[in-house]
Amino acid sequence: MRKNTNMKFRNLKAPQVRGFLDLGTEIVGDLRFSDVLHLHGRLKGGIFSEGELVIGEHGLVEGNVEVAVLTLGGTITGNVVATEKIHLLSTGRVQGDIFTPILKVDEGAMLEGVVNTIRPNEKEPSTLIREPKSSILADTNGVHTG
Repeated sequence: MRKNTNMKFRNLKAPQVRGFLDLGTEIVGDLRFSDVLHLHGRLKGGIFSEGELVIGEHGLVEGNVEVAVLTLGGTITGNVVATEKIHLLSTGRVQGDIFTPILKVDEGAMLEGVVNTIRPNEKEPSTLIREPKSSILADTNGVHTG
């Protein structure tokens, strides 16, 4: 008699979509949520959750993102921390550094930044995100402007 190895997955409760921000929606400020959020609109600010974030093809985030799971079909301009995994779809775009233990990248996705593979719970997510580096111009006297 053959054992059903998928039995344990049948008993798992699927995450429930708790929020949906559709095309035409714009939010300014930080966003916190639980479970699953689908974002197809625009957000200027940070996103913080221990849940799953799905950003649709037209979704745009201008700010840092810290979640457990990210599926990206739209654009993020900011650093991204995913404690479990990130999937960049073919239409996904990231301008910023990525910190995650698992990264799946579909053909056509774009990334302008550094990928850092971390083990789960290796570091606290908020300590991984750095502010973007500002340009510094130095003159011959060692004083900087910029």
